[in-house]
Amino acid sequence: MQIVAPARFLDGVVFGVFLLFVSGTGLFLFGEFHKMCVITEAKKLGMFADIVDKIFPFPNKKFVFNLTHILLFAILISLLAMAHHPAQDAVQAETERELKKAEKREQKEKASKGE
Repeated sequence: MQIVAPARFLDGVVFGVFLLFVSGTGLFLFGEFHKMCVITEAKKLGMFADIVDKIFPFPNKKFVFNLTHILLFAILISLLAMAHHPAQDAVQAETERELKKAEKREQKEKASKGE
């Protein structure tokens, strides 16, 4: 068994580039949301603008990010995407239960027809 599959390198590169675009876009959109809440629409939003400013205190009320932030956010996204959700176990258990019930029904039907 190979640890590294050379045929999958292109898949990894495409996924990595896509992940960087998603990460950068997410940070950009959050920056625009922060600017809208804290600077542009601050008077309309009132207390919510103050809460957002206190939760995310940036110098001069400007959200700034660079490549390091994009890479770290991309790593966070990929780690969260690989997490195992408990609902997956529940769906698998339910499917297995249904298969066992179907097998028992088939066995009963075969036994009743065979008698």
